[in-house]
Amino acid sequence: MKYKRIIRILAIAIILPLLMVVIPANPAYAYYYEDIYLDPDSGEIGDYVYVDGEDFTESTATLDIEVDIYFSSDEAVPSERIDFEVNAYEKVKTSIWVDTYGEFSNKRFTVPDELTDGDVVEDVHGGTYYVYVTYDDSTRIRAVAEFTVIAGEIELDYDEGPVGTEVEITGTGFGEDEDITIEYGSTDITDDIVEGEAKTDSDGDFTCTIVIPESKVEDHTITVSDESGSEAEAVFTVECKITISPTSGPPDTLVTVSGTGFKASKYITITFAGSEVNTTPASIKTNSAGSFSGTFAVLSLIGNTYQVKASDDTNKYAVNFTISAGATLSPTTGDVGTTLTISGTGFIASGTVTIKYDDVEVKTATADTNGAFAATFNAPASKSGEHTILVSDGTSTKQLTFTMESTAPPIPTPLLPKMGVKAKAEAYFDWEDVTDDSLPITYTLQIASDKDFTTMVLEKKGLTKSEYTITKAEKLESTSKEAPYYWRVKAVDGASNESGWTGAGSFYVGFSFALTGWILYTLIGIGGLLLLLIGYRLGRRTAYY
Repeated sequence: MKYKRIIRILAIAIILPLLMVVIPANPAYAYYYEDIYLDPDSGEIGDYVYVDGEDFTESTATLDIEVDIYFSSDEAVPSERIDFEVNAYEKVKTSIWVDTYGEFSNKRFTVPDELTDGDVVEDVHGGTYYVYVTYDDSTRIRAVAEFTVIAGEIELDYDEGPVGTEVEITGTGFGEDEDITIEYGSTDITDDIVEGEAKTDSDGDFTCTIVIPESKVEDHTITVSDESGSEAEAVFTVECKITISPTSGPPDTLVTVSGTGFKASKYITITFAGSEVNTTPASIKTNSAGSFSGTFAVLSLIGNTYQVKASDDTNKYAVNFTISAGATLSPTTGDVGTTLTISGTGFIASGTVTIKYDDVEVKTATADTNGAFAATFNAPASKSGEHTILVSDGTSTKQLTFTMESTAPPIPTPLLPKMGVKAKAEAYFDWEDVTDDSLPITYTLQIASDKDFTTMVLEKKGLTKSEYTITKAEKLESTSKEAPYYWRVKAVDGASNESGWTGAGSFYVGFSFALTGWILYTLIGIGGLLLLLIGYRLGRRTAYY
């Protein structure tokens, strides 16, 4: 009995390892030995794919083993069954004979454009798909291989235009919910998308907008690819273009010309109104991307619209520049009487140009055949500050600004009457002359009965001389020395700038007797009678002798 037990234990120890070798760890794959290989393992819709298989059940003289090939978008593993109610499939090859070695080779199918055999129908697009092999008339998957569909199409809403054109790209047939990469030539411009996202939706579609980058005149390939390897191309043709700034102005205006989409490393010729112009830099040359920039001064022509054209001898582009009337003033600040010069361009050829200062006509001039003129006049007497000068030929009007000086003239020095003296009722006032650049100089004289000049006795404005005598009609009443008159004076220049007042001087007017009216005539009559009486007495006395 003891030996029988030992033999039984040894038998179990030998059998158990053998069973562990024979029985797989995962029961679901216990019967899976088949393998398939695809050539190629990626391609586009409509491409041929060749399938090789091995380790299938061997055919015999009495039994032919056949397999079917499916193409699906759903991932699966061997041993699973195809669920046609849930998954989308396309049977692409049927009744493939397995040879006596359990193999088949070089069996060809075409990558389908849609999956229709299941209850779920869908279009094939770019991304990862799966090739399944089942035994004929079975739905259990025996072998699986991955296949990448390189699909996708893109369409541009504009396929030609200048640099800076916004182009909308519409893509279809790419991988679902995958990031895309957009290349312009060999440059990745994905990060430069201005609208939309760099990602497909659940149908493998996308829409986004890019801006054509700086590039020379030629065809440029726009390539869109996704993470699955799908790729599509479209061609955009760059055209040349120039822009100018400003687009209008008088002759001699400096204009900046910027160009894109020309040939690379080519010299550019700039013309204005058909005439080649001098530029800065003197020689303008495009860079490696066909772009350039330079400036020129507008020619002296009459007001009109003219073409600015840039050319690299093969490609050319033109834009319009409008010459408008222009005028300049020199100087722009000054005194009354300053000589002002106005120069104008772009006015009517041989036309009459009228110049107004504060709406008062001060000068006319005649433009030459190119619409240019020059005129001078003296700044008229006017208040300090800004003044409007209008220059017009009846069609074009330009406004200029002249600033009149605002410096006050010196304060006059008072001379007569001196402080505290007695003056006549028709008093005489005198002060020193004041000098100033803005002529004429005038004076204002004030006489008051108080030193604060709140009670004004007399005020004279616009006096052109540095003296004044009280008239009979203005003569002053007698005052005492203790209650004098006060006087002061200030200067005003031609720009209405006023000096400060002089200090208040004081004087008084003594009593004066004046015979007027009937009193005077009465006294004259009495005097005459007295003279007659004296003459009579003298005559009688003489008669006695």
